Amino acid sequence: MKMKYTALILIFYFFVMGTVPGNAAASEETAGDYFYEIGTKFARGLGNVLSSPAEIPCTMAIDMRSEPVTGFFSGMGKGLVFMLRRILVGVTEVGTFIIPMERTIPPVCHEPA
Repeated sequence: MKMKYTALILIFYFFVMGTVPGNAAASEETAGDYFYEIGTKFARGLGNVLSSPAEIPCTMAIDMRSEPVTGFFSGMGKGLVFMLRRILVGVTEVGTFIIPMERTIPPVCHEPA
């Protein structure tokens, strides 16, 4: 009988108190973390859609630093492609906001390394 009580106390201690060997219980996320992450993804997607037109002048400015004349046209073309990419990623993030994930593209006007 004493062995049963000892086993119950150990089970309570390990599983309810969150001190499972290997700290497995401490690595679980809470519902608050989940709602924060899906809210962040929804806002990031909406921000990507709304800020997508800014890709054209930003890319033009970056390309015009190296070559002023041809950089205007190449920056406009690349900016249009980057704008369409940002819209697609933003719509995808808004549509799948229930599945939290990390940022996939850098913020607008972020110069490549």
